[in-house]
Amino acid sequence: MIKINRTEKTEEKFRELFGGKPVQNEGSDPEFMRILQRFIFGEVSYEGVLDNRMRELITVTVLTVNQTLPQLSAHVGACLNIGISPSDIRETVYQCAPFIGFPKTLNAISAMNEVFEKNGISLPLENREVSNENNRYEKGFALQSGIYGEEISDRYKWLPGEYGKLIPMWLTELCFGDFMSRSGLEAKTRELLTVVMLAAMGGTELQLRSHVIGALKTGSTREEIICALAQAMPYMGFPRLFNALNCSEDILNERDSNKIQSEFEKQNVFGKGTENTDYAKFFVGKSYLNPLTSPTYKPFFANVTFEPGCRNNWHIHKSDKGGGQILLCVAGHGWYQEWGKPAKSLNPGDVVEIPAGVRHWHGASKDSWFSHISVELPGENTSNEWLEAVPDEDYEKLSQEGNN
Repeated sequence: MIKINRTEKTEEKFRELFGGKPVQNEGSDPEFMRILQRFIFGEVSYEGVLDNRMRELITVTVLTVNQTLPQLSAHVGACLNIGISPSDIRETVYQCAPFIGFPKTLNAISAMNEVFEKNGISLPLENREVSNENNRYEKGFALQSGIYGEEISDRYKWLPGEYGKLIPMWLTELCFGDFMSRSGLEAKTRELLTVVMLAAMGGTELQLRSHVIGALKTGSTREEIICALAQAMPYMGFPRLFNALNCSEDILNERDSNKIQSEFEKQNVFGKGTENTDYAKFFVGKSYLNPLTSPTYKPFFANVTFEPGCRNNWHIHKSDKGGGQILLCVAGHGWYQEWGKPAKSLNPGDVVEIPAGVRHWHGASKDSWFSHISVELPGENTSNEWLEAVPDEDYEKLSQEGNN
């Protein structure tokens, strides 16, 4: 196989995207431009699994975030040159609004529309709205809950007055109902572009982790996510690339993830069972349930397994008399916490006695699978009261502080 050198690759990519030639010795800073062009178009653009279409939409996203409008105009032109529809370019810019705000998005729209008009594209483009005033929330919630559950609404219940409901509702209606529901770009593309957008913004590590998981759920592979971040790097810089990779390393490091799971399954002698879909709305992340006795048998024994980062919501086992729960820790590492008390580190062999009426949660640590046998103790008029999710900020502190 003949290896094409950087200069030849740069010329080839330039023809594809811009229909011209890269800088040789023209202009005031030809040395800088040669470094820039050969790195972006002679190296980065050829590495990984993404095609030209996805790479250019990534570039448009980062340039919109950065408000580097001259370069944005050039790459909107490149998108048109390689056959990306004006509507798909517009959707890529539009969906930045809930993240970077309306004024910056308007600046990008203006630059984009100038390129459209120069290319004889009539404005406005075709309507891609899917939601309306009567179903914005329903459309948005269907998309949001399918990927992220109800963690946002649970997380911000502490806000005073009406804001505990308003802010989660605004996110659902605006981000998901008004923008993410629009036709054209599929969910996989939108989520991958959102990962890049958050990485380019910086200081969004908590949201970035959630959207990396969202990108995986909507069909992106780990390699595609890493390739997208690498493609964005020349436009946002190494520090933001490293921040994005570091904060999502445990999610994206497939080899380590598989190794951890394999070792865990050897310890988890009672078996993982099937995904606990009936109670999924009360968990952050995926849990699995393997009943060990008949549900009619009292007490009822079941092995509950949590994927890394999974935990259940705050909840209370209620009973007029007796009741409560015992946890027999089997494999992996997890956490247990009662309301108003420090979290306790859980390891195989640990036993947790949970009296009825105690508000608590339990689940896996950030980097480990975790399994415990749940023993539901008999009582009179027993029930479970499910409450809000454990905030990501509080959960992340446990990982940073280490085992208690």
